[in-house]
Amino acid sequence: MHLHTDKDSYIAGDTIWLRAHCADAATHRPIAASRYVYVELRDDRGSLVRRIKLLSRDSVYSGYLPTQSLERFGDYSLTAYTLYMRNPGPEYFFKKPLTIRPYRESRRTQRNTSVRKVSDFDVSFFPEGGYLIDGYDCCVAFKALGDDGGSVEVTGVVKNDREEVVDTLRTLHGGMGCLRFTAHTGERYYAECTMAGGKTERFDLPASNNLACVLRVLQTERDFTVMVQSGRPLPKGLRLLVHCRGNLCYFREWNDDLPSLIFERDKLPGGVLQILLLDKAGNALSERLVFNRGEELATTDVQIGGTLEQRTKVTLAVTATDPDGGPAAGDFSIAVTDRAAVPAATSGSIYSTLLLTSELRGTIETPDWYFEGRDAARVAALDALLLTQGWRRYDVPAAVRGEYATPAYPLEVGQEIAGRINKGGLWNRRKKLDRYEMRMIVPRWHYSSQAPIDKEGRFALNGFDFPDSTLYVLRPAAVRGSMPEATVKVARDSFPEVGTLPRVPAQEQTKPYIAQARHYIEQRGQTDMRNILIDTVVVTHRIRQEMKSPEQRLASNSWTAEQIKESGAGTILECLARMPGIKVSDYSISYRGTGALFVVDGQLEEPVDMQASGFPLTGMVRSSRNVSRGAASGLGGIARPDGLGGFTQFTLAQQVMCLSYPLEMVSRIDLIDSHDSALYIPWAKGAVVSITLKKGKEWEDAVALMPSVDVAIASPLGYQTPAEFYAPAYATEKARRSMVPDYRTTLYWNPTVKLDDTGQATVEFYTSDAPADYDITIEGITQTGKIVCRRSTVTAD
Repeated sequence: MHLHTDKDSYIAGDTIWLRAHCADAATHRPIAASRYVYVELRDDRGSLVRRIKLLSRDSVYSGYLPTQSLERFGDYSLTAYTLYMRNPGPEYFFKKPLTIRPYRESRRTQRNTSVRKVSDFDVSFFPEGGYLIDGYDCCVAFKALGDDGGSVEVTGVVKNDREEVVDTLRTLHGGMGCLRFTAHTGERYYAECTMAGGKTERFDLPASNNLACVLRVLQTERDFTVMVQSGRPLPKGLRLLVHCRGNLCYFREWNDDLPSLIFERDKLPGGVLQILLLDKAGNALSERLVFNRGEELATTDVQIGGTLEQRTKVTLAVTATDPDGGPAAGDFSIAVTDRAAVPAATSGSIYSTLLLTSELRGTIETPDWYFEGRDAARVAALDALLLTQGWRRYDVPAAVRGEYATPAYPLEVGQEIAGRINKGGLWNRRKKLDRYEMRMIVPRWHYSSQAPIDKEGRFALNGFDFPDSTLYVLRPAAVRGSMPEATVKVARDSFPEVGTLPRVPAQEQTKPYIAQARHYIEQRGQTDMRNILIDTVVVTHRIRQEMKSPEQRLASNSWTAEQIKESGAGTILECLARMPGIKVSDYSISYRGTGALFVVDGQLEEPVDMQASGFPLTGMVRSSRNVSRGAASGLGGIARPDGLGGFTQFTLAQQVMCLSYPLEMVSRIDLIDSHDSALYIPWAKGAVVSITLKKGKEWEDAVALMPSVDVAIASPLGYQTPAEFYAPAYATEKARRSMVPDYRTTLYWNPTVKLDDTGQATVEFYTSDAPADYDITIEGITQTGKIVCRRSTVTAD
């Protein structure tokens, strides 16, 4: 998983625009097997600020996070994962740091920008292959961490127990480095490390283990050599295994007659290679990680057309080519930001995410730094990272032995509401709970569903998909006869712990960017969302009568919410039974001898063959106040065109869902006589019963006052409703002369730019009022699994 955001630094009031790129771990090909991606925004204390659920739309996960309502400012982090990604644990969730600063600084919101103070530190040592062996030259990696969890830079020396210096050490990057020396029999070693600032500490190195079998790797730019070392004769049946992201690259028995094996880099995939030494039983004896710079990156070219003058069109022609020279297929996300007001991103590109950070446990500081060049210092620092940051994504020895763990979390294919019903009383205990079922209605979307209840009272409703803030009404019902009182308890959504969060690197050079961004806000003035000035306005208007709906104008009889309440009815069916002219019998509802159609909020309730599907005819008509235990069955005379010039009849059993809405949700009921029903529904032959549900605050108040004995109201996290990034267009002279200031920091954001058959795509945007240079960030994955990653700068010169 990789999350591409339009930038890494925001001012309060900005919107975080994002696109989640989800890839198959083995092939890196884009995948959307999970229906949702969860994105969480957390502050520097790890507290959840906001969580959204992104729905896969055409295999694309994109969304946004507004920052207007934040109470705290400073360092934040974004975490992204799918339900299936919870199986390996939060160490492999995508995480990135970002900063959100206030529009105006105050003592309460001012961020501490002073140099971080570390009073103590610790240094850990990691011998190559896992162990030191006497008499062999060994590379030992180390990592220095401060008491605040961040890396620190140290220097020092390594001494034996006779106080002789055997090597010196210095961190290369991120508190990590390597040293090399030969251990001798009977000697112990320790390091004296000095942290920047003057404090010196002593740390012991691991003791030698001459019985171990360890891997040693010597690397060059073109290949690497693997050796096996031990202080004793090598046991029989050793095997060497090399894989990359679970793809087997080499697996053979180790030949004792050969001192080493040479692997050519261009014949191996790019990314982290795991080299394992296994015994004949499949147990791992030693491990070594090597990074291979293979051809995993698609070639991306950007041609810029137009000028960077104020309010002019800029055209970006993007061409992506696979390593074999053919046109790339797929899509990418793109962000264009003002270089003067947005500092460079430090969270890591999609290249470093897929090839490095997603394969290692723990937080990696500034991962892109390792790939900004191929000089010896970066190569050595990357190797030190792999030696210190253990890789445990794949339990290869268990796989070799044929031991496979069943995933605890499945691929998520839709929403689910689960829970259980609890009942009390001696009579209820004698009843089997699996005789009941849970019915659910979604009034806003005119959706209904049902699910069985097991013997323990548990139920699970699924197969639906609705946006966030949707309310679900659940009520248990009996298959036969009446249902005794029951309490519905809906299980709360379960979300994982996210573990350690990344830190925002200290960047004193960001101050000019922040000042420029705030200057832009001042320039926007009253047009900005943070500072809207409205003059006093007096509006005089004549109050007019409320516009009546068609069903109200055609109704021969109507009952308002107040009249329904006064009637004392407990369900819609009971309310209908008390209306003049309506007759409710065991198998039909009729109005003056003819059947009736049911309409809810202006939409005809679609017939469902409840009898064929086992849908019960009772329960929904029982009052939550226990007013009635009668049964509902039969809606005689409902007619609908059958496509052959005739009409099909439907029973109450096939229309019972519209009667299941709790009466507290009903705003009014209108009855349209058969003489006028054809004006409302052209093919209607009988009367029409129109049910109008409450809306807005009236709806919320009704939900709050609903009895909770056998009715549950649930509102689980739903998918985020999409929104489009707005950017003004200055296509006409009038638009260019507009007096509305335009000082955007993000000039353009598009989460989905598709490549055509030739591997090309064209993007257009308009510049703002600020004559500045622009940063362009392009990230994506081709259909063949190659990474699209390009960061360019467009200058005004």
